[in-house]
Amino acid sequence: MTQQGTIKKILPGGMAEIEVTRRSACGHDCAKCGGCGGLETQTLYVTARNRAQAKVGERVLIEGETGQVLGIAGLVYLVPVVLFFVGYGVGSLMQKGAGVSALCGGVLFALGIVAAILYSHQMKRRNSIPFEITKVL
Repeated sequence: MTQQGTIKKILPGGMAEIEVTRRSACGHDCAKCGGCGGLETQTLYVTARNRAQAKVGERVLIEGETGQVLGIAGLVYLVPVVLFFVGYGVGSLMQKGAGVSALCGGVLFALGIVAAILYSHQMKRRNSIPFEITKVL
């Protein structure tokens, strides 16, 4: 997985913060489609290893390990949703009503979000960022 971005900050430990403009997956022909309501781009800030020694303001090519990026996406998006349904199921087995089921689901959903946040902080501490600057453009 590769993206282009602009170096915004040089961080300690050989890292850099990069501004990446993420485009929609539809091909950007909004004049023909109009399905997305004109939301063409989204700006993200990504931390990456700066082995290319890029400087602030330079355009760079960053590459991510696809498997690790998909694993993180699964953790952030799927685990909380799965935990919600598990909690809802446990609550419904208790036969205390829909309110208790929703409460159990909500609590497990929140725990899944907290787990994702803690995992993110742990990755930053370990410096195991899945992105690397491969080239200065």
